Formats: sequence, structure tokens, C-alpha cells
Amino acid sequence: MTTMLSILKSNSNFSFKFFLLGNELDGILEKKILEKVESYGSSFEFLKIDNSAFHGFPVPHHFSKANYYRLLIPELIPYKKAIYLDADIVVVNSLRDFLEIEIGDNVLAAVADPIYKWKIELGMKKDSTYFNSGVMLMNLERWKIQKITKKAFDFIENYPDRIRFVDQCALNAVIDGDFLELSPKFNQQAILFKKDFMFDLVNWLPQQIEEALNSPVLIHYTGPSKPWEYNSNHPRKSEYWKAQKDSPFKLSYPEGMVWSDHLKKLFPNSWKKKIRSLFNLD
Repeated sequence: MTTMLSILKSNSNFSFKFFLLGNELDGILEKKILEKVESYGSSFEFLKIDNSAFHGFPVPHHFSKANYYRLLIPELIPYKKAIYLDADIVVVNSLRDFLEIEIGDNVLAAVADPIYKWKIELGMKKDSTYFNSGVMLMNLERWKIQKITKKAFDFIENYPDRIRFVDQCALNAVIDGDFLELSPKFNQQAILFKKDFMFDLVNWLPQQIEEALNSPVLIHYTGPSKPWEYNSNHPRKSEYWKAQKDSPFKLSYPEGMVWSDHLKKLFPNSWKKKIRSLFNLD
């Protein structure tokens, strides 16, 4: 809901058709989502996915079976193109440039992932670029012609031990760099904020990195730390809270916040320093 709201607020001159992929959604919750989306002049549809389709698929780290759902999009949505977005994303600027991308005969357009360094084990060419599948402009017709879904399923079933980032690894193994690469501003990944990180695995120019940091189209909260969690240290987590304040499911406090954390919020840092000094706690 927060992701959809951020899109609607940042793109009031567009009307969208949203599809939410999930294995279940309570009817009352579905109605609330539909009403909110329709109040912005857009539409919404829930697509129920059966997890049994992904039986035996590896789920490492903080991922879930839901990460594989996007592989079914070309079979579920009757359009020529679609934008796929993970649910840990907020759109903070107009999507016009993204929507007007000429994808041509490419299967998809996406942003490179600067942290992946195991291309060889996926069978990718050394000079191929590995992309982040959390944001994709998908050419659904070309996807079906090239049978990307079947090839990805086959790869996962044959090489489950090579799957580090769920569907993303399978798609990269199959596509092997044959996609339209986009500027990192279209997928601002959390690693961009890590000081002294070497972006030697991608071909981003310094000005592209600066643009992605300061003027992103969307913010993608990649990694296990999410902005709705109390311990999140993402420097732009406030953008998430700004977007979710109008949600019918809005949070009053971050997940994981306990009563003692509320007490800490009552005392400014200057008071804390005085107390520590008074009791010789430094």
C-alpha cells in the first residue's frame, strides 16, 4: 500500500493499473486497498499465487517464496509492458522518464546491482552486467517469446545451490546481460550510502551515482534492514514514513519498538549527556 501510495502521490497526472501478487489477502483488506487506489483515479487487482508452484525453490537470507512470484507476471497480466516493483520501495519523483523508455526488443530494462560478484557460477559471461530485479520495466511479449519464465524455472531446479538472491540469480543466469541498462536513479539501492564502497562491478559514472543519491526517481530499501523497523539506519527512511501516513494500514511506531524506546525519545541528547556526566557514566 505504501509503495502504491508513493507512486500515486508522485504521479498525479497518470492513472495506473496496479496488480498485487500474493498468496492470500483478506477481503476486508483488499477492499481498503481498492478504495484508496480508486480515490486517486487508478485501479487495483489482487492476483492470488499458489506457493506450491515454487516447491523446493531455495529461500536464502531474508527472502521468501514471494520473490519468485514476479517470474509469472507475463502469464498473469494481459499487457505488452509492465513495471515490476518490490514492496520495499517508495517512488519520490515522476515516473515519466521511466514510462517513456524505449525498450525495443529487450526483454527488460533494469539497473545494475553493484554488490553481486559471483557471475561465473551462474554461467554468465565475464563482461555481462548483473541487474537488480526489484525494479524492472518488462517487455512481456519478448519475455514470452524467449520463454524466460521456463528457462528461469529450469535453472532454479537444476542449480538450486547457485541461488543467492532468489529469482534475481535465475533471471541473470538466463538473460546473461542481454537487457537495457538504466541509470541508478531508477533504483536507488541502499549500498549507495555505504562510505568507501567500490563500485568497480558496475559502469556508473560519478555524476550518475551523485544523481542517484540526491535526485532518485525511487528509493529501494535493499537488504535486511527495512524502514518500517525500529533499528533501521537507512538515511532516507523518513521518505517511507511520509508515504505511509495516509495508508489505511499506517503504523504509529516502527516495528520492534518497545516501551523503553519510547522513554528514550522523551529525552533530548543534551539531557542524556548531562545525566551521563552527572553519574560519571562516560
